Amino acid sequence: MAKKLIKGEEEVAMSALDKMYAKYNKTEQIFKAPESLEDIDTSVERLKNPLLSLDRYLGGAPAYGKITTYSAFASCGKTSLALAIAGANKDKVIGFCDNEFNWSDSSYLWIDKYFGIEKERIHILQPTYLEEGAEMVEDLCEVADIVIFDGFDSLAPKGEYQATMEEQQMGLQARAYKKFFRRSMGKIYKSKAALIITNHLYENIGNVFEPFKEPGGRSIHDFASQKLYLTRSNVKDTKTGKTVGQEVNVTVNKDKLSGNRGAKFTLPYDNRSGFDVELDILNNAVELGIVKQSGAFFNYDGTNIGQGKDKAKLTLKDNPELCLEIVTLCKEKF
Repeated sequence: MAKKLIKGEEEVAMSALDKMYAKYNKTEQIFKAPESLEDIDTSVERLKNPLLSLDRYLGGAPAYGKITTYSAFASCGKTSLALAIAGANKDKVIGFCDNEFNWSDSSYLWIDKYFGIEKERIHILQPTYLEEGAEMVEDLCEVADIVIFDGFDSLAPKGEYQATMEEQQMGLQARAYKKFFRRSMGKIYKSKAALIITNHLYENIGNVFEPFKEPGGRSIHDFASQKLYLTRSNVKDTKTGKTVGQEVNVTVNKDKLSGNRGAKFTLPYDNRSGFDVELDILNNAVELGIVKQSGAFFNYDGTNIGQGKDKAKLTLKDNPELCLEIVTLCKEKF
């Protein structure tokens, strides 16, 4: 209910309002309304996106100033997906919290080969406990455009880290997780950095409605803008029978940015080259009717672009203009 002003109080009230704005303008804590509702831009500023499926089902790559989480069992592609997105943003600085202590000198060769990330634009930190990890996220948000917090559940709270194995720490981890998000969220929003968190999934035995569970309790769900669950299935070479890649199966568990909660899609991953951008384009183009498939042949606009997926995707890779034309037509169908 609006405060009623008696005669002579309006000037006093406005003066108090001016003081409030002057106070919080200094610390940039006022969200200013646009001059006109017609000028409101409803789009969300996002990172550049390397995979067409992310555009189709999520509206694009992770957004600046937001938290995106990738949760999966071990070796399902969650870290690879985060690095693939970071690698596609060639002009951006990357911060990486290695909570699992997997990083080594050879990791720089891996990220350069598979994701096109030069060692000069990625900064690696290795926190010891969760509270320290929160501080590192805040510091990285000041210097990086993209921050990857790899292995959210791998860090114990400081109290657990300092305690003996026999000591009980009831509820300590849940409180620490919530504190992590409460502390970091404002910094992430104001810095406009994109935070990507990877987390492990575990089997929720006996629960048919929620077969997976993840560490972090409700806090990770409440604070994330988008949450993806990842599983994988192996892809074998038809001639040799050897595993040459995976299909990373994605389920959208939460989506406050594009409203596609519950969507499911697949991302192709090649063990020799990482996420297969051209095959992802080809699969979407066929599903959307842009490219016609007849048996093993793929046709676009009446022209054969290849017999078999390998030759068709090679045509796309060798012809960037053709590839862009097909991508543009696909996006018009979204």
